[in-house]
Order: sequence, then structure tokens, then C-alpha cells
Amino acid sequence: MADTAAARRYAQAAFSIARDRGEVAAWRTDVSDMATVLAESELAPMFADPAIPAEQKFRVLERVLEVSPLVMNLAKLLIQKGRSQDARAVAEAFNRLADDYEGIAHAEVTTAVPLTDEQLASIRARLGQQLGKQVVATARVDPAIIGGAIVRVGDRLIDGSVRTRLKLLRRELEGAR
Repeated sequence: MADTAAARRYAQAAFSIARDRGEVAAWRTDVSDMATVLAESELAPMFADPAIPAEQKFRVLERVLEVSPLVMNLAKLLIQKGRSQDARAVAEAFNRLADDYEGIAHAEVTTAVPLTDEQLASIRARLGQQLGKQVVATARVDPAIIGGAIVRVGDRLIDGSVRTRLKLLRRELEGAR
């Protein structure tokens, strides 16, 4: 299980360097590649094994990972500190910081029926105007909501589903007795 507080600290440090150097986009790719190698590849168990000397891990890392020298240093630091399995959490935290810096918000739109591309584009545009950010929206289908839509942007939830409206109506009617 990833230590999210530690992952955030590593991501914040890495993001500060990337931002100061004007290399946020390049770092996004490199940090993601690093996370894949350290936490998800066939080599991940070796990088996490405390019985294997760090220098041996570094030699393997340098052969398989092609990233900028500073991202390589981050990867080596994670290995040295025994946090190679936290690399994906570091990459996700880095991407959240980069998205915020670049004015990008991610939205998940849940509807009872599939949305057309035009409908999703319309929702994306409306959300973008409200938030003042570029919105990347993904659509999800959940027939249980009956109709309407549920939109989640970060920790914000806009529930316009028929299911929720029916629940609220039921509570009002029960309270009127």
C-alpha cells in the first residue's frame, strides 16, 4: 500500500523542479515511465527487495529506464529509501499538481444511457466555463441512476440523477405525513 503523504512530498519536490525548469510536460512522461518500471514491471519485485544491494538495482535501472537525469535521480532515491512501490502514487500526485498548474480539471460524467460525443463535448464546454479550466471528461454508464447525470470533478459532486431526486421526493412525502 502506497504511503500517500510521502508520495505527495516526493511529487511536490519533483514538480517544483519541473516547473522551475519549464519542463512539466517532459517530466509527466518521464515520471510515468519511472512509475511503470519501478512499481508495475516484471522488475518491480527486484527493486522492492531489501536483500538486493542498491547499487545492483541502480545498474539495472540505468539499463532499462530512459529518462532525464533528474528523474533518474528521483527513481534512485525512491529505491534507496525503500519506496519503489510508491512510484505510481508519486506519478499520480505529480500529474494532479501538473494538471492544476496547467489549468486542467478531470470530470467523470455518469449517465443512465451512453452519451454521444456531442453531448459529452457540450458538458465539457459548460464545465470548462464554470470552472475556468480546460476539462477532460470521461463518460460512464450506470443504468441504476435511471436518468439525468452525476458529474464528479475532483472532490466536487453534482448529482442531477433521477434516482436522487426520487429519494429526496420520498423523504419529503414521508415527512409530510
